[in-house]
Amino acid sequence: MWLALLLAAFPIPTIDGKAPASAPEQAKWTLPMRFEKVKKFYVEEFKTNADVKLTERTRDGHRELVITTRAPREAWTRAVVTERAVDVSIEVTRVMRLADEEISGTARPLVEFVFTRSPEIDKAVKSIDHTESMRAK
Repeated sequence: MWLALLLAAFPIPTIDGKAPASAPEQAKWTLPMRFEKVKKFYVEEFKTNADVKLTERTRDGHRELVITTRAPREAWTRAVVTERAVDVSIEVTRVMRLADEEISGTARPLVEFVFTRSPEIDKAVKSIDHTESMRAK
């Protein structure tokens, strides 16, 4: 159920006024539309949103529109609109956000390392002159 809510945050263009059929876990759509029409839809949709960046590029002779967002409240981070021979493919990268959880406790750790010095090392440390006169000038 929550996946459907996450996908609802990313707009998918309608086909002649009808929303394309989709499943809750779906992240990829194929729409029988021209690339220019889909590009115009997303330019209009995100023109007032400064957190969303639209980048057009060409890959293997086909145009791609890469839509990225840095907004912390969005349920998606990236979408790629790819032009194909007779249709357009849209692939969305979703983000799952969890509530903050505070972790606290007073128990000791399960593993504790205790490093001790041998008496010979203690003698050697005591014999070293640690005064200011020993420091390099």
